[in-house]
Amino acid sequence: MPLLLAYLAVILIWSTTPLAIQWSGQQDWLVGVAGRIFISALLIIPILLFWTRQRFSLKKQDLLIYLAASLGMLGGMTPMYYAAQTMPSGWVSLLFGLTPMVTGLFAYFILHNMALTLSKYLGLLVGFIGLMVVLAPNLSWQTAAGKTLLTGLGFALLSVTFHSLSTVLVKKLNHGLPNTHIVAGAVWISSLVYLLLHPQFLIELPALPNRALSAIVYLGVFGSLIGFILYYYVLRHLDAVRLGLITLITPIIALLLGHFLNQEPLNATIWTGAGLVILGLVLFEFGHRVSRESFRLLLNRMF
Repeated sequence: MPLLLAYLAVILIWSTTPLAIQWSGQQDWLVGVAGRIFISALLIIPILLFWTRQRFSLKKQDLLIYLAASLGMLGGMTPMYYAAQTMPSGWVSLLFGLTPMVTGLFAYFILHNMALTLSKYLGLLVGFIGLMVVLAPNLSWQTAAGKTLLTGLGFALLSVTFHSLSTVLVKKLNHGLPNTHIVAGAVWISSLVYLLLHPQFLIELPALPNRALSAIVYLGVFGSLIGFILYYYVLRHLDAVRLGLITLITPIIALLLGHFLNQEPLNATIWTGAGLVILGLVLFEFGHRVSRESFRLLLNRMF
């Protein structure tokens, strides 16, 4: 598959994921996240049997890759599902917009392939201010079930941390393992953990409304299976930080989808905060390049 097409597909899937997460977890957020993983775990089997020709490996070095990938699913998805029940889905996407920054920090300490420049520190500051513009007026907000936005914010930041760490670890450990194998290992490890947390899944499936069930199936097929296969395909060809740039686009689409499909608030304050978050991402990633190019242009005009 062409790299650009895979990249665009990941953007589309991740733009629709926050709203689908909220819909799928409204009855029981743990059922929502576990259900999508179980679906992916079942669907990956025929893909391994009939598509991937390379034998599934259980070598120690490959098991480490599966564990690193499962950290992104378990540690990334589980807290985010809880957080999605405390805030609009578009805000979830904004919080996930911190991923490139946190990924960059982990890449600095683990991969040692990035320098922490002034523009990166400035990007972190601007992005944080943008989030505060959106979230600060509503920190005392509480759902009918007693879940607070402040608690959800903590879980969302935990999710971003685990997802970013997983991305960098997979990038560091992967030695050419097929993307389908990485996803298979991750979803089966995650499935086993969810079964240990909620063994009732083996004997009784919960009754869910049609919208929640449809969202779980969508996330199981596209969000966890196809989305992660494409994600690791793109990750294999791009550095971890540039892959995180997907979150420059997804918050805007997610905010619009949440507004038009879920009647979520969308006003000047939210757009201002979202703009600051995206500006922070741009500064974090491209600030040093803009500075160098501007300096060169200035010198050319002067001399």
